[in-house]
Amino acid sequence: MRMSQNRRHLFGTSACAHLQCDDELPTGLAIDAALECRAARIKVWLTGTSFNHHSDGTSLLEIVMANPTTHVVLCAPPKHKDAPSFSGFCEKLEVFLRYSGISYEHREVYPFQGPKKKVPFADIKHDEKTVTVPDSHFIIQYLVENKLIKDPDDLAELTPEQRAESRAFQAYVEETLYSAVVYERWLIPENFEVGKRDTFGNLPWFLQYFLGWYFLRRVRSVLWAAGMGRHSWEEVQTLQREVFDALEAKFRRHKYFHGDERPSRIDLTVYGFLANILTCKGNPYFTDMILKSTVLSSFVKEMTTTLFPEYKDLLKKADGDA
Repeated sequence: MRMSQNRRHLFGTSACAHLQCDDELPTGLAIDAALECRAARIKVWLTGTSFNHHSDGTSLLEIVMANPTTHVVLCAPPKHKDAPSFSGFCEKLEVFLRYSGISYEHREVYPFQGPKKKVPFADIKHDEKTVTVPDSHFIIQYLVENKLIKDPDDLAELTPEQRAESRAFQAYVEETLYSAVVYERWLIPENFEVGKRDTFGNLPWFLQYFLGWYFLRRVRSVLWAAGMGRHSWEEVQTLQREVFDALEAKFRRHKYFHGDERPSRIDLTVYGFLANILTCKGNPYFTDMILKSTVLSSFVKEMTTTLFPEYKDLLKKADGDA
């Protein structure tokens, strides 16, 4: 496998890292990560200090580090340089990989190449074998259950009740919010035109027209079957506002979803989707709500600074400078 075809991102090396991410719908763009990404893995999630030791004498660096013999090949379409993926699920998975400190690289693929004909999927190399796992949720579960990474919920010491609440909110974000945002991107004509230019703008006009038509038809069919596509735009806006209000209420009380000390799975999931939403120009309604919220924009800024400092444009937007 040549480095030019599959740029590697190996945490713990001194070389400048390279990575790429993926998409829910074909969106072709590439990314180079900066050397400072290495430092993101060892950042402490406690009140601004550089290191923190726990009651058992271990540091966060020792706790968060993944199995050093494991390597993950994140299979996904290309993404934009120094920006989150155009797919919330693909960005969510990379957030987990980045937080865990695991060694990973990006391989450019398209949905039809995956075991479930969708992205992301991953080739996980460990214990002298390679296992292909589809779906971001099951990829993360596989890594945790096989003790290849630490479970963020264990690190955050969540109670069973907190884990249950996290799982419910995960479904709320992934199934209700994200479907509503995809509706906004594809089924609102002016937003669709913006997204089509961003996605296919470097192609000949006739391919832009054909691919735009093809994927609009496909997305409309999927959203209709799921039920979201049967709603009016006003009803979809109501659903978006309800999710926004719920998230803001949770993050207004604490630095993270369940407290002030360290993020758990739900924080990584929410951040992945918020970063994705702020990156795409085709969802201005929800983007505007995030940017007007001091609570959520501050959350995005802190998570980006710590995990993805190469996302310069996202940092500027979260700061209100974009």
